[in-house]
Amino acid sequence: MRILDRYVFLETAIASGAATGAFVFVLVVGNILQQVSEAVASGRVNTAEGIELIALLFPGVIPYALPMGLLTGVLLAFGRLSSQHELTAMKASGRSLIRIARPTLILAALLAALSAWINLELASSANARFRKVLSGSARENPASIFIPGENNRMFEGVTMRASQREGDLLKDFWFWRLDSQGHFLQSIHAREARVSRIDKEGGQSVLHIALNDAKMETRPPEGEKLPPAISYSMAQATTLEFPATKVFRDEAVDRRKLRWLTTSELLEAMDKGWQVPPNASESEIAQRKMMARTQLMSHLASAFSVFSLALLAVPLAVRVGRSETFVNASIALAVALSYYLMSSAAAWVKNPVYRPDLLIWLPNLIVVAIAVMLLRRVSRF
Repeated sequence: MRILDRYVFLETAIASGAATGAFVFVLVVGNILQQVSEAVASGRVNTAEGIELIALLFPGVIPYALPMGLLTGVLLAFGRLSSQHELTAMKASGRSLIRIARPTLILAALLAALSAWINLELASSANARFRKVLSGSARENPASIFIPGENNRMFEGVTMRASQREGDLLKDFWFWRLDSQGHFLQSIHAREARVSRIDKEGGQSVLHIALNDAKMETRPPEGEKLPPAISYSMAQATTLEFPATKVFRDEAVDRRKLRWLTTSELLEAMDKGWQVPPNASESEIAQRKMMARTQLMSHLASAFSVFSLALLAVPLAVRVGRSETFVNASIALAVALSYYLMSSAAAWVKNPVYRPDLLIWLPNLIVVAIAVMLLRRVSRF
């Protein structure tokens, strides 16, 4: 008996591990191309920080990859066992399908618990660290907001550009000021510009740019008939300053979203409400408390989907009875897509009257109900 359990467990674990690894790779590569590569190429983060950012992506994608990976792995493993009549031989020895699948379901339960921990703790901490590394680069080195050779339009009515950047020093620095219609008003060219951050009272931050060997060209607003006059001036050293509190804010705190909170933070939000505005009404407070509760339930429901989808995959693989990887992967994709569509629809409900915290479990209940029905039908044969 132990040999058969070990055999089924290894078949499922190997197939699920390979499928989960493939899904994790796809999701991580997508994020690398979207966020990390741009940050490294622009110089916002160094190579070591880029490697850290890649590592921090894994906890966030594993809870999404695990349900699909285990679903695909179970379909592959049990599809092969069914197509090669190994399941028939196991049933002939007196084992029921649910007994044969017990090692797989135990594995699914363990992975569901792991997914819940990642969702509630590890992914939240990793995401906060990820945002802090990205935003911390600008806070620690303000010059990192300038990408060499590209225009910077972070400040309204102003365009800046630098050919090179070395630490906090910009070389061949250009500054252009435009009016509301986009007409040229002023330009400054400096051989070098040193960038720093100045924190003032009240929590306000200022971007300070010290220019060396600067030449300024000023042009008044364009007239209707006469060409505008142009004036020039030179300065060995001068400075530019811009309000930049938003540029240097800590995104890990200021832009933190509900789904990034840890368990203790969610419990606190459930008690007090999530980001309750001043003078909020009782109904609004109740709604924001329900938002935190729904998010907690969403994390748990997402983790439980690892088990529910694996339970569904067992009878589904037996009924299909195909060993081809492409066929089983297509079935897994269709099932997972249906599940996520149902989950998204359940997440649209915000009114506490309809109990969105309980409604978020509906997709799992549907999957389990279908799995039980299929198990009963398959067990007859």
